Amino acid sequence: ERLYNPEFNRDWNINISTINGSINELNNQLLNINELVFSSLDFGQINYLFEQVNFSENFNGNRHILKTNLKAGLFNLESNASVLNTTATDTKSIFLRSNTRLKYEGKKIWGGIHHSMESNKKKLISLDQLDPLISQQFSSYEGFIGIGDLSKEFLKLGYIYRTNDSVQSYQMQQVNRSDNYYLDSKLIQSNNTDLSLFFNYRFFKTLSENTTQKSINSRLYFKQNLFKNLFQLQTVYETSSGQLPRQDFTYVLVEPGQGYFTWFDYNENGIQELEEFEVAQFADQADYIRILLPNQIFINTHQNKFSQSIVIDPLILKNLDSAKKKFWSHFYNVTNYTIDRKDRNNFQRINLNPFISDPINQLALNSNFRNQLFFNRGKQRYTMSYSYFDTQQTNILSFGSVGQTDRGHQFNFTHKIQNQWLINLQTNFEKNSNKSDNFISKNYLLKQFLINPKVSYLLDNNKQFDLFYQFIEKSNLIQNLENLEQHRLGVSAVFTQNQKAAINIEFNYFSNEYKGTQNTPVSYQMMEGLQIGNNYTWSLVMQKKLTKYLDLNINYFGRKSDISRTIHTGTVQLKAYF
Repeated sequence: ERLYNPEFNRDWNINISTINGSINELNNQLLNINELVFSSLDFGQINYLFEQVNFSENFNGNRHILKTNLKAGLFNLESNASVLNTTATDTKSIFLRSNTRLKYEGKKIWGGIHHSMESNKKKLISLDQLDPLISQQFSSYEGFIGIGDLSKEFLKLGYIYRTNDSVQSYQMQQVNRSDNYYLDSKLIQSNNTDLSLFFNYRFFKTLSENTTQKSINSRLYFKQNLFKNLFQLQTVYETSSGQLPRQDFTYVLVEPGQGYFTWFDYNENGIQELEEFEVAQFADQADYIRILLPNQIFINTHQNKFSQSIVIDPLILKNLDSAKKKFWSHFYNVTNYTIDRKDRNNFQRINLNPFISDPINQLALNSNFRNQLFFNRGKQRYTMSYSYFDTQQTNILSFGSVGQTDRGHQFNFTHKIQNQWLINLQTNFEKNSNKSDNFISKNYLLKQFLINPKVSYLLDNNKQFDLFYQFIEKSNLIQNLENLEQHRLGVSAVFTQNQKAAINIEFNYFSNEYKGTQNTPVSYQMMEGLQIGNNYTWSLVMQKKLTKYLDLNINYFGRKSDISRTIHTGTVQLKAYF
């Protein structure tokens, strides 16, 4: 069990070896805390603390702490300052801390000043030098002013100046400084409109290298409801600046079924190469995980993110007299668009437009557009939906650029007959692609058509039986021009018992007619891990609530093809709630 608070070692400038040595030698440990409090209902409170820590002959420290919380009219002073002196077998230190804030709390106008600092000088006795790993100091000054009510509409402007010092040539010297200008606001807040803006501009200068860095972090949020929620709009725009390590990674073998990737020796040379790892389609193949390799190469980045959603909900028109308005009340439309772009930050010119592409400086791009139109949404009575989607992802890795795109149309139809029969039909038209600069074997452009009718029989609220058929045709429009026609026939059943138990059983038959080169990343992607010819899969999922605090989960999955033996995988999980 933890004896001291999590920040104990830092608060007292203690090395872990000091505590471990004291424990191993069975020496006494002393923590002595004395506090004197001066309190007044009219003026506030002052606390003085004297603290002492002693680990026999290994360490001794004394700390004086002064805390104040004083009020005088509309002014409030809060302060927390401490002085620490320590002596250990091989070190001694002086650690100063201060955090002071003076605020003016008017009803409409408010403001204040804030100062915080640390000065930690830890000296190595044997070398008579400052410890370069621990010794540091900083000082920060802030001033701010605001108008309005923080719980409603308000506007706050502020400025922060900060300096940082570290050990340089065995002496404490200033290494960098920064200027921060910020704005925080809630401009509009009502039942139908919400508008807020945060903006921070930072100018950072490194004195040793005489370099400057500029960064902008901001967030704009706007929400608007029109015509009694007939139209609902939401807009978010964000920018951020920072650093990211260069993305170098490798694959590591783990316990069977505990990973996420699988390895295929496509060129049969016995060497695991990056382009030979694929996302595992089945649990028995998931033997590898991908981990990032540590490195000291950091890239300065600037990120722009914009998202827009528009919801049209004519449900409010349902109770009106007009027949046309009642007709339109059956529809529901939602549109979502998001673009997230990361560029190199060259500090000279920061791009704030997320829609401008810069092929030279672009590090990553994630774009997603989706529009969904519903008819009788959620009613299961001639319920229909049509979706159009367009997604794009691009990442710059250590071995080059990798990009994926996915565009398509999807149609769904659902209808319930006599509360026992449920008919569902899904149709997809898609084009998706993968493009890699250096791994040409992973490049493809797939055109896909899918149709999936399904009939469900609802015996009662606890039992359901399904029969479904699926046809997929995929054609690769580049390189080897591979083609796949897949027929899938399946049955499934679901049994439940008052939320205390559930059983899900499913059996699938696949028939794959594939034309093209086999044992390639494209063939694996098109057949989704299955083989040419006949394939069979079956699964069983059981969930049982044993007691109020215990759950039992059993998962079983089996598969077989014409050219492989039967493979069985399963897991058993006992979950306890405390």
